[in-house]
Amino acid sequence: MKQLISAIAISVAASTMAVGAQAAGYPWKDHAAPYAFVFANEIDTHQQTRETQAGGLSGFLYVQYTGAVTTDGLPVAQHGDCAVVACDVGWLMNGIPAVAAFLYHVEGDHPVWLVDRRDIPQPGAYAHFHWLGDMPASAGETRNGYLLELQAVKSFCFIHHAAAEIGTCEARNGVAVRSGIDIATHLNIVASAP
Repeated sequence: MKQLISAIAISVAASTMAVGAQAAGYPWKDHAAPYAFVFANEIDTHQQTRETQAGGLSGFLYVQYTGAVTTDGLPVAQHGDCAVVACDVGWLMNGIPAVAAFLYHVEGDHPVWLVDRRDIPQPGAYAHFHWLGDMPASAGETRNGYLLELQAVKSFCFIHHAAAEIGTCEARNGVAVRSGIDIATHLNIVASAP
């Protein structure tokens, strides 16, 4: 019995590592099948996903490594237009359909959306809503889209917009991403509003 359990554990670990290794190296193919889903907005320059049989999404969110390294030892990465620059998988991405109401957008950060708490799946770490089509023009407008769960494939300093040239990841206005579930870099949902 111990041998059977050990064999199963080794098999599961090996397949998990193989999937992770494959995902970390999945090349940018500009939405070629099977990762042909598009949101019809700017995220499509750095995402490739496919629709699942259950109606969700599964795929990859890409980064461009700048060549810089923070003083705390993390390679610096940002989103780029993967049709123009070389990109690598930064995160594995899963999504579930959702509807959200646009609240506000502070320049340099993600737009903030109101989501019904009952629509946020548990267990999970769905911390980002991304809409389909055009960005709303005013607060209160609703959009169909997806709640996204991100899992970083390795550690890096993610800088979403303008950054300082030197220093730690934090000093560069970045977020230190560690391999695994990531709810910090793209957090943009709330479950209540004033």
